[in-house]
Amino acid sequence: MKGYGMKFNWSYFFQTLPYIASKLNVTLTLTIISAVFSLVIGMVFAIISYYKVKGVSQVLKIWISFVRGTPVAAQLFFFYYGLANLSSLILNMSPTVAVAVIMSLNMGAFVSESIRGALISVDEGQREAAMAFGMTGFQMTIRIVIPQAIRVALPPLFNDLINLFKMSSLAFLVGVRDVMGAAKIEGANTFQFFECYACVMLIYWVITLILTAIQKVLEKRCNAIF
Repeated sequence: MKGYGMKFNWSYFFQTLPYIASKLNVTLTLTIISAVFSLVIGMVFAIISYYKVKGVSQVLKIWISFVRGTPVAAQLFFFYYGLANLSSLILNMSPTVAVAVIMSLNMGAFVSESIRGALISVDEGQREAAMAFGMTGFQMTIRIVIPQAIRVALPPLFNDLINLFKMSSLAFLVGVRDVMGAAKIEGANTFQFFECYACVMLIYWVITLILTAIQKVLEKRCNAIF
């Protein structure tokens, strides 16, 4: 706080960092589970949108627009607190599961657009040439479309993964004891919020750097293969 002589307590920072980092397993578990489900959701949605399945693709457009245009925190509260009044299933759902559901549905909308964009990027002339050589639609998709789409989709999909990882910090809003939740509780007990949230930022930054490094390695390998 500027003007109040507040100093950063490095000793407390290094003392509390291991405790807050110990909750990283919760954050990573949420991220991994949500990433798997959002990828499945995104692939299904992307295929439906790409092939313009009558009736369904129009509904998906509205759904994707809604999910991308509303705050994740509002979606989480609406689902966990609002819909709980209408469904005993949600009422009895654990906060961790509720967060995973919302993260999966939310990021699934973004992933679907990343995949759809990658599919569209494949030149139409290559599709026509493949069909002219007698390839079936399935063969063309496997041999021509998917290899090129993977290269295009990889960067935005990793951006989606990083955003999903950062999105997990909202889990503490419904009582999940993750990295952010641990920092909030520790800060409330010691009034050292400055140091606690600095620990959170450092942890998220380091993991993001690791994910970015993995992305670069995978991009190089994809370029070498395809």
